[in-house]
Amino acid sequence: MNEKEKAKWFELAVKFMLAKNIYLVMKSRVKGDAQWAIIDQQNNKVLNSNLEWEDELPLEKRDESFKIRTRFSFESAVGLFEQYKMFAS
Repeated sequence: MNEKEKAKWFELAVKFMLAKNIYLVMKSRVKGDAQWAIIDQQNNKVLNSNLEWEDELPLEKRDESFKIRTRFSFESAVGLFEQYKMFAS
């Protein structure tokens, strides 16, 4: 199984529905620290730290700045989504 296939299985294993087509997904786990992303699955977008949607890049194109903008601790991701809901209403 290649890395892309492993990533797909991993995403399916730890995923919470937040709203229609929007999910909180664990994207990686390093030394016990999980990194989460808020994904609009229908449009293949990810919510960034500026409360803006941007394209979810393929695994091989994700640089450090992309990860900093779009990957969060569980608590930060939940808080970010709560902020997004307040401003999106």
